[in-house]
This record gives sequence, C-alpha cells and structure tokens, in this order.
Amino acid sequence: MKLVLIDNESSIHEVLRNMLSLYCPRVQIIGEAFGVAEGLALLSDTQPDCVFLDVEMDDGTGMDLLKQVSDRDFEVVFITAYDHYALDAFRFSALDFLLKPIDPDELMRAVEKVEKTVSKSRLSERISILENNLQTISSDSQKIVLKDTESIHILKISQILYCQAEGSYTHFHIDDGRNILVSRNLKEYEKLLKPHRFFRSHHSYLVNINQIIRFDRSEGGILVMTNKAHLPVSNRRKDQLMDILNHL
Repeated sequence: MKLVLIDNESSIHEVLRNMLSLYCPRVQIIGEAFGVAEGLALLSDTQPDCVFLDVEMDDGTGMDLLKQVSDRDFEVVFITAYDHYALDAFRFSALDFLLKPIDPDELMRAVEKVEKTVSKSRLSERISILENNLQTISSDSQKIVLKDTESIHILKISQILYCQAEGSYTHFHIDDGRNILVSRNLKEYEKLLKPHRFFRSHHSYLVNINQIIRFDRSEGGILVMTNKAHLPVSNRRKDQLMDILNHL
C-alpha cells in the first residue's frame, strides 16, 4: 500500500516512519509534506492509496486541503490530538482517525481498514475492466490474473475446469492439475466468468461448460469433468443446466 504523510510536526513524521516500518512493513511511504500547500503539491505528483493527514497545520487544516482536491481517489486517515475532530473527519469521508500520541494497535487497525477498502475497490475496478474486455476479446484468448499467498498466476480462462467455494475463499481447478486458492468468494467470480460459459451448478461450484464430458442424472445429478472430477448439481439448477447442454 502506498502512503503519503502530511503533518506539520517533524516528530510525528519520525514516529510514523518508525512505527510503520516496525508494525506495518507492507506500507510504502511515497511522500511527506508539512502543510496544506506543500501537501497539495505532493498529491498532484503522486498517486497514493491513502493519506495520513494532520487536522491542524500552520497554513490551514486537513479539511482545507481536502476541499481543494477535486477528484479524490485515495483514502484518508486524519491525525489529531483532539477527538472532537472525529465529526469533521467523518464529514469529509475519512476512513479513520488516529489520536496523538499514536498507539501502535490503533495504527495497525487503521492500516488494515485501509488495505481492505483499497483491495475491494481494486477488485471492483478489475471486474469492470474485464467485463469491458469480454465484449471484444474471445474466451479462447482472454486471460485472468489469480493471486494466492505466494504467486501471481496468469492463465487463459479456458484453462479453468471449475471453481469451488470454501467460505470466503475460492479454489480454481486448472486443466494442468493446479489448484489455486484465491481469497475472494465464489459469487464475485461467478459474475466475472459467466460471460465465458461458466455455470453455477451448485452453491459450491462454478463450472466451465466446455469442460463437461458427461451429466449423470442419477444420484441427484452429477457432472463429470474432463479431469474425471464428479461435481454435484443442485435440484433447482438441473433444468437450466439441461437447457444449456441441449443447445451446445
């Protein structure tokens, strides 16, 4: 996460640099400023995910700064010595605020909140971009990026056999035998992949229609995939599935 720090106290800059390095090493400080004018100039030259912003500075307030930012695309965490400023913070849609002196636990909580918000925003943006791409790019060549705890995987959507829900996580079963676990729920990927002939056969499974080799109506309904996996079909989705298969 990229962070800009705007505060008129050099001691706060030093404290936050040290605390972020110690407790939140994934945060990258990409710029620092000590007032409103300097902060505005810095924001015009950088693209932070979040701004830690002092409420009261020598040449104005953090609210004064935000009033002059016409197209804000970053989250804000206010820094203040007085908690009555919290009302103004929320009025300006600040995600959180930190009281001086800054407590490490409160800092980590604020960073975690920002990261979750930024991550969600980026996923929505990626989904929107991909939906636009789907209108002009065929399924055979369209690729998807999947990120697990260790790697970033880039693969063709046509390689995906099926997706399997596990709570708020999704397993991607790939035609080369890989199983990629992604920390997003199945519903989000259902919307993303549905235009590519993926079908939600069961609340726990999203299947690639092109990777089905057989539908056994016995035992309540079973899909046999190209990797020999046997997947259940819910009763309320059988008719829709049959209609799709009959029109292949």
